[in-house]
Amino acid sequence: MWLGSGVYTHVSTRPDSLHTLLHALTLVLPSGAVVGGSAAALLHGADYRRDTDPVPVIVPRDIEVHPIRIRNLPVKVTHAELLTEDVTRMFGIPVTAPLRTAFDLTRSTAPARRTPSSGDLRENVAALNALLSVGRDQAQAHGPLFTPVQFRSYVARERFYRWRGVRRAAAVAEFAHPEAESPEESRLLMDLVGAGLPVPELQYEIGIGTGRRRRARLDLCYVFDRGETLVAIEYDGEVHKDRRHEDVERWQLIRDQGVRLYVVTSKTRDTVLPSAMADVKARLRRQGVVVGDYHPRQAARVQRETAERLRLAREAAERDSPSHHPPQRRLPYTYQPPPR
Repeated sequence: MWLGSGVYTHVSTRPDSLHTLLHALTLVLPSGAVVGGSAAALLHGADYRRDTDPVPVIVPRDIEVHPIRIRNLPVKVTHAELLTEDVTRMFGIPVTAPLRTAFDLTRSTAPARRTPSSGDLRENVAALNALLSVGRDQAQAHGPLFTPVQFRSYVARERFYRWRGVRRAAAVAEFAHPEAESPEESRLLMDLVGAGLPVPELQYEIGIGTGRRRRARLDLCYVFDRGETLVAIEYDGEVHKDRRHEDVERWQLIRDQGVRLYVVTSKTRDTVLPSAMADVKARLRRQGVVVGDYHPRQAARVQRETAERLRLAREAAERDSPSHHPPQRRLPYTYQPPPR
């Protein structure tokens, strides 16, 4: 079966699978070119890429490349600096290394997945946390690809000083949460932040059932009154449809503990999420916390301001550490509205 310019494969190789198409792509790439973006993230084990995403191909700046055509595989070619440390191979395919993959995904805009009310960091945080969560499971012996500290140090390198989007990547690093179990959890996290709420606890554990011997983890949780009052937000995606009965039982046991539980789906996000936000804001205000009401179009600015506050708090805590080393460079997070 024909796949591209002079590239053929047998039908038994699943010609329409992404891995087969990427292997075909490597046969027509110029020397030094690599696969990047969400396709590289997928090969590293991150559950982030969507089927409709084009495959980014990064070519060294001094190499000329002709149009690349592979059957049923949209390709987007960009030129950028590639060092030896930026490149690795996965399943025989040259791809950007994990840190470089995260850097490229966190500094780029994703207009196809954004709305004016989602803020400009939402998709970037989802991509970073998807990569950070790889290897978190103890059953995976290879361990995590990198840590939040390593990513912040990578972003601060002098070589990236004038690269487009580096300030965005630095701001995204403040929302690094390896505990996020899906990109939708990260998107919910940024929706809450964009509405002016504090960053919630992720994967908060409580006891449920008889004697509270069973443990349940809440995707996103706000803790009030010394842990006695909880407002939790769970995302129920398509991946859970095969265990719907178990989830309904678990949700009821969670509510039996007095938890205010809001279950968000792709169809109920516009109604359930605002109710959860209003509940959290009301409880915070009763405790004397000042919480603003922001228009959805202010989400980008609020996310950047929250990133700055998180950085200041982190740096203050790090200064008290005996092993503290000053960062190579400190990037401002000044928000600049995208051009119309």
